[in-house]
Amino acid sequence: MKGTIHKCLEEMVLEKHGQAVWQKCLLQAGFAKNRDFYPTEDVEEEGSLQLILDTAKTLEISLNELFDDFGEFWCCTYAPKRYSFWYVGVKNAKDFILRLDNIHSLVGKHFNNAQPPRFGYTWQDPSQTILRVEYVSSRNLIDLYISLAKGLGKYFQEEIQIQKLSAHEVELRFAY
Repeated sequence: MKGTIHKCLEEMVLEKHGQAVWQKCLLQAGFAKNRDFYPTEDVEEEGSLQLILDTAKTLEISLNELFDDFGEFWCCTYAPKRYSFWYVGVKNAKDFILRLDNIHSLVGKHFNNAQPPRFGYTWQDPSQTILRVEYVSSRNLIDLYISLAKGLGKYFQEEIQIQKLSAHEVELRFAY
């Protein structure tokens, strides 16, 4: 997993809970308490997932609550600051969600060992307000994808109704 996920998690925990709590999360997951993550580095998959799980435990929240916090922080704070170029020309959450597979394709081509999830899109209605999204990844983190979609809704100040259809498919309903 690329270090940008860890860096975002670190910044979120530091901002909301402080250094001591972040160090506790790192230690719980088997990392050194002063471990610094670099956005483009490769971080071992098992340790990455353990850090996510242990952060939720340390914060005494459910994994889905952590995902929701992370999704909002990624979309509203971290990504606009670090990856502002991806937001250029995007007017709403729907446009960004439809752009996401292309973004991940480019990331996979330009960064060694990057394996971001990929997405397939199918409109469910002629007015293009109901979108079925296929989540393609061996990580099985569709719940994180759902939280990121919620985060995009907050960033663009839009209501997105989200229904998880399976471990690999969600339905998004846009108001427009």
